[in-house]
Amino acid sequence: MKIFASIDIGSNAIRMLFEQVNETKSGPVFKKLSLVRLPVRLGEDAFVKGKISNKKAKKVLHIAHSFNHLCHVFEVEDYLATATSAMRDAKNGEEIIRQIKDETGIKVRIIPGEEEADILYESIFNTGKIENDKSYVFIDVGGGSTEINLFENGIREKWKSFNLGTVRLKEGIQDEKEWERMERWIKKNIKSEKPDFAVGTGGNINKIYKMCGLSDWETLDRVTLKEKMQFLSQFSQDELINQFDLKPDRADVIVGGGEIYYRAMKAAKLEKMIVPKVGLSDGLIRRMYFNGKF
Repeated sequence: MKIFASIDIGSNAIRMLFEQVNETKSGPVFKKLSLVRLPVRLGEDAFVKGKISNKKAKKVLHIAHSFNHLCHVFEVEDYLATATSAMRDAKNGEEIIRQIKDETGIKVRIIPGEEEADILYESIFNTGKIENDKSYVFIDVGGGSTEINLFENGIREKWKSFNLGTVRLKEGIQDEKEWERMERWIKKNIKSEKPDFAVGTGGNINKIYKMCGLSDWETLDRVTLKEKMQFLSQFSQDELINQFDLKPDRADVIVGGGEIYYRAMKAAKLEKMIVPKVGLSDGLIRRMYFNGKF
C-alpha cells in the first residue's frame, strides 16, 4: 500500500488530491483519501491583467505550504505538482513557481496544453474502461484552455490545446476565432466518418452529469446537454447557487463550459458522451504509479 499526492494549479481552482494505491492480483486499486478544491481563480488575473496579483500569489503560496504539510501528514510516497493555462499566460507565473520552490520545497511544473491533454488521456485510459476497437473524442474544458484528443482503435491520432475556457468566457475576453479554430480542427482531423463517443472531463461536465441524474459510466446525450444548458441559462448566479446548490465559482461558468462541450461534440458529429469523472490531479497520480515520475 502506497500513498501518492498531486496538486493541480488551474485557472478556475486549485485541487489537492491524496490517494492510496493498493496492489491486488487483478491490478492496482486507487482509493481517494482526500480531495481539496480551493476556489482561487487565477485566470481572472492572468487572462485580464496579464499577471497574477500579489493577493492571489500569496494565496497560492499558502496553499503550497498546506500541500507540503499534508504530504507529511499522509506520509506520501511521492507527489507531482503542475500549473496550467493561467500560470502559462501570466507574466509572473515563473516567478511565483520559483517562490513556491524556495519557501516550501514543492516543485511545480508549468505544463503546456499538449502535455495536459496527454496526462488526462493516461488518467482515463488507465481506468480500463476504454475499448480499443472504438473511436473517441476526448474533451477537457478548463478555465483557460480546452484540450482535445482524438483516438482511433486504441491509438491516439491527434491532440491539440485551444485557448478556449470558462473563465475567458465569463470575463468576456474570449477570442471568438478560437471557437472556429477548435471546430475546424476537429472536423479536419477526425478520420472515421463518425466516432463512437465523446469523453468529457472537467468540473463543469462532472456537475452537469450529476444534475442530469447520471452515474457509473452512463452516457450523456448531446440533446440532453443542450437542454440542460438552456434550462440553467434562465437563472441568475444567485438562483443557481441557492436553488441548485452550485458553488459561486461554478455557478458563473457552468453554462459557458457546457457550451464548449456541446460545440465540440457537434463538430465531431457525436450524439453521446462518457463522463468518467477523473481529472488532471487523478492523471498525475496515475502517471506516477504507472510510468514513474516525469
